[in-house]
Amino acid sequence: MSKSALTALAFAAALVIAAPSAPAFAAPAATAPAAAVPDLAGMDASASLAEWLKLTDDQMAKLKPVMETRFTKVDSALAKVEAADEPDVMGFIGEYGKIKKEFNTGVTAILTPDQAKQWDSFKIQLEKELSEAGAHKQLAGLQPQLKLTDDQVTKLTAPMATANQKKIDVLQKLADSGRIGLRDKLKAKNGMGDANGELEKTMATIISPDQLAQYKAIQEKKKADRKAKK
Repeated sequence: MSKSALTALAFAAALVIAAPSAPAFAAPAATAPAAAVPDLAGMDASASLAEWLKLTDDQMAKLKPVMETRFTKVDSALAKVEAADEPDVMGFIGEYGKIKKEFNTGVTAILTPDQAKQWDSFKIQLEKELSEAGAHKQLAGLQPQLKLTDDQVTKLTAPMATANQKKIDVLQKLADSGRIGLRDKLKAKNGMGDANGELEKTMATIISPDQLAQYKAIQEKKKADRKAKK
């Protein structure tokens, strides 16, 4: 990972509000060692984007809600399209593009002209790091309910970010093809389901069967609640 991407990840993670630590919980041992996952909450502050761009305390305070808003809106948009029996592919892509545009505008408004030039030079690389920071925020929200340890949250962050990105990629690919028919909506539904299935397989190597069952129940309830609101 490049220095700019690493620094961006550190800053993105630093802005995520961490949930209180859960009591120690013995997770089942994985059959094979997992790939190294960065400890998002514990990276060296000297390597943060704040230092790289020489952000002031006031700028950092203003950036925090901008990033939090992006995480919340992307999570909500994905949850909405996943819950639908016939996913609105074009609607999601339009909404996702708007979220990214609002985020870029919000960040740029906080920076000086020189900082903005530096931001423009690496913001595309930042997408992966933002995805991981957003996944970390999701997991922090689930931590009290699932009684996840900090170590479990750290190990789950990259797989969850990957699953979220795969869902977005499936929808983007279909949107790029042009007209969306019923068959395409089924492809979207199946593609997102496959991403969730892969995520749950990875989760099974990190958390206990009870934690996984509770996670699935929470996701099903979220879908049911969204359908009930229609």
